[in-house]
Amino acid sequence: PVIKFMQNDTHKGIVGFVIKYKISLILILILFSLVRQNIFVNDFPNVIFQKQKTIEDMELTNQQLQNDNKQLQEQIDGYTEEDLSLIESQARFKYGLVKDGEEFYQINTAVETDNVAESSESTL
Repeated sequence: PVIKFMQNDTHKGIVGFVIKYKISLILILILFSLVRQNIFVNDFPNVIFQKQKTIEDMELTNQQLQNDNKQLQEQIDGYTEEDLSLIESQARFKYGLVKDGEEFYQINTAVETDNVAESSESTL
């Protein structure tokens, strides 16, 4: 007698089909869940298009900033030494900048107040 190993013909119908193709059914379920996750939950294709648009917008902004920087650098390169010293003095005045070895004196205006109750000692 030949023994047939792992073969059971007692299951018929849907149960027999599930037992016979269990690996295939498990793989189909995994595939279905991955497709559902990517398309319905993660909004897969639209997310990619949105990120590509964001990248294109950033590249355009970077290009515009590079052009602006180039124009400003050309403007700075076009200044003469006299223009640069004038700009430096204006910046130093505006921001209170002091060069090394320079002394800075600030004069504050005096505020006069009326002291009605001055004593005789305060006038000395």
